[in-house]
Amino acid sequence: MIYNTTRTNKNIDLAVNELVGKRFGIFHKLKNGSIGSEPFIIQSCSPEFDINFDSIEYSRKCNIELRPNGIIIHFRKNSSSFIWPISFRHLTVYKSGQIISIYENTAYLKIKPLVLRKSNSSFIQRLLDAKSIYSAQYHFS
Repeated sequence: MIYNTTRTNKNIDLAVNELVGKRFGIFHKLKNGSIGSEPFIIQSCSPEFDINFDSIEYSRKCNIELRPNGIIIHFRKNSSSFIWPISFRHLTVYKSGQIISIYENTAYLKIKPLVLRKSNSSFIQRLLDAKSIYSAQYHFS
């Protein structure tokens, strides 16, 4: 589900924390490195996002935040901020060339790094490692 986070809402915060876990603490960030990605450009998306790619009003940038039980994708549309929290158990990630496809059931985003750097690959690798650790913990078949 996509949430509008332009204004603070405790119910949204509680729902997101329940789905993907609370933010990592400062010690985890210092020990394991960054929990946020560099900017990505949204190439295409499912209709749930309602993003008009022909309009020049959209910046089409997004960032990914790693959480203990999933990820949160942050993006802006017009002057509003939105998040898309995805639990690891519903997350599917594909990479084809420069394009990274992120799926949750039928909703998807196809993104491309804003700037080509090795750090983008390392963040995606950390994300996949965290997902595999989560999956191994619950022995999904």
